[in-house]
Amino acid sequence: MLSLTAASLPLIVSSTTLENTLCVSPGWSFKKNSVAHAGEENTDSSGQIIQNPKDLGDGFKRFYGEATSSSSYGGYGGSDNNFDKFKYYFEIPSNYEKDTVNKTEKSTNGTDARWVNPKDKKAEKAYCITLPGYTKLKEDRMGTFEDLALSDYTLQDAIYVVDGEPTITDRYIGKIEPDEEGKGGRPGQLYADYDLVGAASFGHIFATITVYGGRLYSLFVWVPPGGSVENGKRMRDSYRTIENVNQEQMKADMEFYRRS
Repeated sequence: MLSLTAASLPLIVSSTTLENTLCVSPGWSFKKNSVAHAGEENTDSSGQIIQNPKDLGDGFKRFYGEATSSSSYGGYGGSDNNFDKFKYYFEIPSNYEKDTVNKTEKSTNGTDARWVNPKDKKAEKAYCITLPGYTKLKEDRMGTFEDLALSDYTLQDAIYVVDGEPTITDRYIGKIEPDEEGKGGRPGQLYADYDLVGAASFGHIFATITVYGGRLYSLFVWVPPGGSVENGKRMRDSYRTIENVNQEQMKADMEFYRRS
């Protein structure tokens, strides 16, 4: 059984760390008109108007999220949207519906967006948590997961009843191996993937956590007993951050958390 501790949730950050949070992983740069190592080349151009969510034509749709800050909370989603403001995306089954995230949820645990199966809203869902104040993933991968669970009692319960130890796997998106002379390589963006199995109790949880542009991004996918494990994995594995990082908004986020 895993025990939860309230160790070092970096939600409140001192002014001395403000500048350190406004950076990206080594080898990364902010490019306009591109999607950050999304597995596709320039899926959408910055400034382009796209449909959100976007129908993928295979029973899934792609949702683009804004990583709205608590200090300027204003909802998410919509019909026609400018690609400039989106910070991440993930794919969800076409029958999923957008669930309302209130300002309290946003400010207490960083929930930015939530989609649910209308037939079982509590048990079958996918939600994104995003928080400022991170420069990289902690080496203690499970510790990071437990930090996020501190403000989510359902996730805490799942950790306690999980069947065996969670499976944690690191993967790099956009990684390029160096050439024979050791040149031209880049590490890519690190995503830590989590598989929790509690078949008789909650089913499966597929999660991923990454850090980009001074902010932690995470997705939690809940698949109830008897639900589609394949769909759950696809939702988790499709999660990507986008290079549209707004430096002015990042500073505002940090100022808000410093005052909180």
